[in-house]
Amino acid sequence: MQIKREDFITELLEEKRLRQLIRKGIKTISERKNEEQQLRRIIRKLITEAKAGELKVHDETGMNYLENLFSNTSFLTDLKGAYNSLTSNSEQRKSFSAHVLNAMKGLLRRDEMNRQEDDETEEVGPTSLKATPGERGEPDIDLNVTDNEEEIKREEVKIESEGKFELLPGMDETGAQAAEVVWKSLGSLIQNELVKARDPRDRSILAKYLFENVTAYFTEWEKAMISKFGV
Repeated sequence: MQIKREDFITELLEEKRLRQLIRKGIKTISERKNEEQQLRRIIRKLITEAKAGELKVHDETGMNYLENLFSNTSFLTDLKGAYNSLTSNSEQRKSFSAHVLNAMKGLLRRDEMNRQEDDETEEVGPTSLKATPGERGEPDIDLNVTDNEEEIKREEVKIESEGKFELLPGMDETGAQAAEVVWKSLGSLIQNELVKARDPRDRSILAKYLFENVTAYFTEWEKAMISKFGV
């Protein structure tokens, strides 16, 4: 069967028109997708700005730093996401909670130790190597310098080792691993607030209510998990 030349041309034109329509449709979809993504970014920005404007101002600086940690960073989102991923059993979540709280305690302890060392260094001041002539005109040298340096190095190694994530014996390994992974971001976010807290009272308040609030969140999330999954 032969196709007439007119029909052939008509089919070509129709095919060309369909291709143009398809390209136009793809372009329109792509443009709308870009517009949708831009709109979402704008909405997220507006929500973030609105939340920042609604932050409660407390009568203690330490509480304001805690408010910033919870409301203006990914701290709670990261913590809850990791916690809610442990759905097999409550032992995983129990281990996760214990490891996070223990890591928080270690971070705060090391922060205070480092501050104490800095204060002691400032009080002592720079070490003078000025020699005091002895009876024979020889410099009076402190032979304990080497011992002191070795003691300082040992203390530094101890502090550094305490900075490593501590695995608690007898607890679920899956929960411990999840805690160790998320702690990398959580610890950094807490440290950012601690750096600003120069007043010991502010640090004490920040630490106290950080523990209380995180513990309360764990209790709240656990009730929701048991209600939803039964384990």
